Amino acid sequence: MAVSGTIKVTTAGTRVQASHKGNFNTAVFKARSDNTGDVYLGGSDVSSTDGMTLSPGESIQVSLANPESTSQFWADAASNNDQIDFIGTV
Repeated sequence: MAVSGTIKVTTAGTRVQASHKGNFNTAVFKARSDNTGDVYLGGSDVSSTDGMTLSPGESIQVSLANPESTSQFWADAASNNDQIDFIGTV
């Protein structure tokens, strides 16, 4: 089963939690190529200094030993309205 969604950071510097779309073991998170700045992926403490930096169009694959909810991931951004798309599988 696949789960997918988008995390949109409306206001730069304000972390946003992903909606619960389901659980996954493996997921790809991709910064949209039309973003105007870097986005940051991480947990509830994500920021520009504490998280994985993704430049526009860049992606990262996450593999977990146990299924986790998509809502365990948060994003922040350097620019307003930038987004990270994700798709995961169990």
